[in-house]
Amino acid sequence: MNNISNLFVNIYDFPMRVGISLRRMIHPIILGMMPSRRTFDFELLNEKPEKDRPGLYIVTHSTCHDAPIACEAIKDHFYVLVGKQDLELMDKIFFFLNGVIWVDRDDPKSERKAGNKMTRLLKYTDVVSFSEQTWCTKESTPINPIRRGWAKVAQKSEAPVIPLALEYYEYTGDNICYGKYYDKTITVNENDDIVVKNSEIEGTLAGLKYDIWEQFPIQKRCDVDPDLWKTIIANRQQEYPKLDVNEEKKYVIGWQNDPDYVLNEEKFLLGLQKVDNKILNKIKK
Repeated sequence: MNNISNLFVNIYDFPMRVGISLRRMIHPIILGMMPSRRTFDFELLNEKPEKDRPGLYIVTHSTCHDAPIACEAIKDHFYVLVGKQDLELMDKIFFFLNGVIWVDRDDPKSERKAGNKMTRLLKYTDVVSFSEQTWCTKESTPINPIRRGWAKVAQKSEAPVIPLALEYYEYTGDNICYGKYYDKTITVNENDDIVVKNSEIEGTLAGLKYDIWEQFPIQKRCDVDPDLWKTIIANRQQEYPKLDVNEEKKYVIGWQNDPDYVLNEEKFLLGLQKVDNKILNKIKK
């Protein structure tokens, strides 16, 4: 019975495996093009931890350069999870040739479909997820809250998880991005609490960013221009105006995690109304 089941799985996965094989053949060409996409230096501070099977990379997210830099840091071929959004034509081509899992983050059905595809892919190749979803633009917070979907995928696929932090100084005199891996892989076992594992990855990524800050302080506090961070974020937005935030399309650059946005979001208000209705019903009784 198991042999028959494995046969059906192999037939079902055959087109995916062909796609992976073809993309691995062209990956060296894509990898060779990545340095030309940046105008700053990149320094990887340590080697990625050893693993004996395809892994799930959880990478911090703060600029439009994250995917190309991750490509340089990982070097091996991977598929990448990308939210459906406006993209430049060259980036669409890059994602297609590299291998991409598209997801509509406002659609639970799309999220489940993307999670299932990630689980299948992890049998054969690495997968990258920018699980913060949005660029972290806060002055005092190293990362945005992490979505827990990565942990469910890791649990189901039994894939090792590799955290990678990227920290950019592309608009300072240093003109560099530093990358740092966690020194070991993280596993999500069958009985692990997803919320606890998610907190673990958040702490790990934030700690990696702090390690970079501590090792490479760019300025003394007394010399910091109070408007520097605003200038950096404005420059990053100008680099990729398709992902800017306005009233019609609130997507990628961080503000949707701010309290004013969350508290006024339609889904939150509907949920609040349901809670209010339940309380009123109890009072009436």
